[in-house]
Amino acid sequence: MEKIELKIPNLGEAESTEIIEVNIEPGKEVSLNDPLIVLESEKAAMEIPSDFQGQIKEVLIKEGDEVSEGMVFAIMEAVKEETHTEKINEPKNEKTTTEKTINEASPASYSLKGINAGPAVRKYARELEIDLQKITPSGRNNKIIKEDLIKFIHSLKGTSSDYIYFSEDELAKYGDYSIEEQSKIRALGSKNLHQSWVSIPHVTHFEEVDLSQIMLKRKTVKASVLSYVIQGICKALKEFPIFNSSLLEENKIMMKKYINIGLAVDTEMGLVVPVIKNADMLNVEDIDMSVANLAEKARDKKLRNTDLEGSTFTVSSLGKLGGTGFTPIINPPEVGIIAVSNFQKKVAINEGKVIEKTYVPLALSYDHRVINGGDAGRFMVYLKDILESLND
Repeated sequence: MEKIELKIPNLGEAESTEIIEVNIEPGKEVSLNDPLIVLESEKAAMEIPSDFQGQIKEVLIKEGDEVSEGMVFAIMEAVKEETHTEKINEPKNEKTTTEKTINEASPASYSLKGINAGPAVRKYARELEIDLQKITPSGRNNKIIKEDLIKFIHSLKGTSSDYIYFSEDELAKYGDYSIEEQSKIRALGSKNLHQSWVSIPHVTHFEEVDLSQIMLKRKTVKASVLSYVIQGICKALKEFPIFNSSLLEENKIMMKKYINIGLAVDTEMGLVVPVIKNADMLNVEDIDMSVANLAEKARDKKLRNTDLEGSTFTVSSLGKLGGTGFTPIINPPEVGIIAVSNFQKKVAINEGKVIEKTYVPLALSYDHRVINGGDAGRFMVYLKDILESLND
């Protein structure tokens, strides 16, 4: 038996996160992969499993605590297994590319040219072409925090950076009520969506696709309609790469040569967007497996930061809840997102006969600073043709 310090893993761009669930206590026996704690970041609730088997000797945290990467949250007396120890110790000196970028390329709080700001704030400022030297910091040690950046953006727009809130006293007079706290994911997600909406000129193009060919294909190749749509989107992104880009400073556009599809997933904690990496290299069955796997991991709080990074284009599907259409909000630094709504049955005329057909409504929202209406029209016509003919 040996004593092991259990530490908070890589948090990606987040400098800290909140513990929302503690599943351990002193004396508890823990097996490999048992859930220890659950962290809540801006992007997802993340369950931290045990890399060891043994007994918890000491718990150093509680629900509601703010923790950062590398912080010790518990002490375990672990069963010493030679092969398992090698597996656990090895990654300590072999960090992922993301970890190297965050931990080795620079400290957690960057101080370049006298500016004290974290990596997420710097990235956001670059995307919006904002000079951080013009922003008055309000954080500790004169650090520029995200709220400072948002306030500065709204000062340029001549609008308030605050949301419209209502007084509890004002509304209480109308009847009984209860107060519920929003999850951090939902609260921060709503701020990010709001910021996207007010900062990016959104335009939405609506289209509907005849599902006849997809329904026939599904008899032999078992995959969801959503997976066929994602496969079609990948082909359209290759044909129209401007939709797979990001707007940089000085009016430059980054044309990405890889296609990673973000998949908006509704969970009890809020909306999360895990990513199908290199989706254009997958066949429709592999895409279908990825969609199911990521959705399950999201709802079971099993997502890792690597599952949530690097999307180049997002798909949001409400399935049977989707109505006849909705306007999706762009997920920066992407320039486009497609919404998939509920199937619609309509009467059509085919060779003089009245038949019933099934259609799926699609809605493409795009950043009008990068994409014009003609681009969007051609993109959707191409996607519609791909899905209605299933051309390989």
